[in-house]
Amino acid sequence: MNLKNLKTIKFSFSHRIFGGFLIMALLSILVGYLAFITTNNLQKVSRAIMRENVSSLKAAEELELAIVNQKGLVASYFLDNNHVWLKTLEEKRKDFAFWFEKAQEVALTDNEKMILKDIFLLYKNYDNQRNRAIKLYQAGRAADGKKILLNDMKDSMNSLYQKCEDLILANEVLIAKAEIVSQDNVLTMTRFIWTIIIITLCLGAFLGFFMSRKINEQLVRSAKMASLGQLSANIAHEIRNPLTSIKMRLYSLGEELRSNPAAKDDIGVITEEINRMEKTVKNFLDFARPPELVLQKCDVNKVLEGTINLVFAKANSQGVQIKKTFEAPPLEFAADKEQLRQVFLNIILNAIEAMPAGGTLEIGITKDADREFKDALKITFKDSGTGMPADYRQRLFEPFFTTKTEGTGLGLFISSRIIHLHKGKIEVDSYPGRGTTVTVTLPLC
Repeated sequence: MNLKNLKTIKFSFSHRIFGGFLIMALLSILVGYLAFITTNNLQKVSRAIMRENVSSLKAAEELELAIVNQKGLVASYFLDNNHVWLKTLEEKRKDFAFWFEKAQEVALTDNEKMILKDIFLLYKNYDNQRNRAIKLYQAGRAADGKKILLNDMKDSMNSLYQKCEDLILANEVLIAKAEIVSQDNVLTMTRFIWTIIIITLCLGAFLGFFMSRKINEQLVRSAKMASLGQLSANIAHEIRNPLTSIKMRLYSLGEELRSNPAAKDDIGVITEEINRMEKTVKNFLDFARPPELVLQKCDVNKVLEGTINLVFAKANSQGVQIKKTFEAPPLEFAADKEQLRQVFLNIILNAIEAMPAGGTLEIGITKDADREFKDALKITFKDSGTGMPADYRQRLFEPFFTTKTEGTGLGLFISSRIIHLHKGKIEVDSYPGRGTTVTVTLPLC
């Protein structure tokens, strides 16, 4: 595990932490926005209700006052026969008419409207009695006028006053109910906000716990990988140096024993095993210290064609037929030709080994858009081998995971790393008995 990979992991951690805080911030903004909107609506509704109820209550109180102010005017006129009292009475009648009309306009309920109807009828009766009393007084029948004033008009005034009190009470009840509704709405809003806050806190705690656990797992894994990488590099170097010496001495020995066929066969077997060990050592070194990309213009068609030529003899000897479908035209783009060849070689060899009794390997190249890339090359390797179960697929790109008795488990891990360094991706689709398809996607821009 080199410094570049550690930086990549730290970058990934930073993205996760930033993502978590971003979610928390968005939730906080959402809570604040909902609280603002709901509170604003509640205030508007409460103001509208209170404004209507207060207007209705004021009209009821003014209506009652307009009636009460008419109470002693006729009696005063009877005492001194001064027509000023009758002019004042006419003004108070106009006040009553004004506030009665206003009360009708702001009446909210059927109960208010019914009370106003009763007030209108009672006032009409009261006004008729008053007019009759005044006419009797002016006709010289003061005693009859006073009788109406003291008996009939008194009862009518009391009934009118009671109805006005009923109207005021009805409005006070409405205001009280409106206040209760407003308080209930505020309580509901408060509960809603606290619920969102609790959910946000719980989600934040969950995200914190989840990210902390994932980060700890990644750190532990990174530490293990770093130690393992260093150990692999040391072991590889310790093995590589003696292997080089053995290979050189073996070459000299082969020259001396060229005339001995039996010794020549033995030397060939030993050389093959040494080459296999060197390949294993190279895998360990690549795992421990992956080489930097050497980007240059290259044609993937040619790279893949050259790789197929390298394994053609092995595939043919095992009864594996390779079918090529290169739909994409020759196209040069910046890539590390040697590392791509290593990826293709590893995938093709795995496919051939998955078909010990022979089969077909279809290799195709297409130029197509992708969900992640606007323009990309897709290289597919589809074999007719045994396939693999889901639990194997999930672990294919883990270091040291292998299903082969003599495999190191580093081939696909290194291949995946090389493709990711090219900003691409590698995917595997496989099911038992249905073969395996490996897709390598390389962005062109």
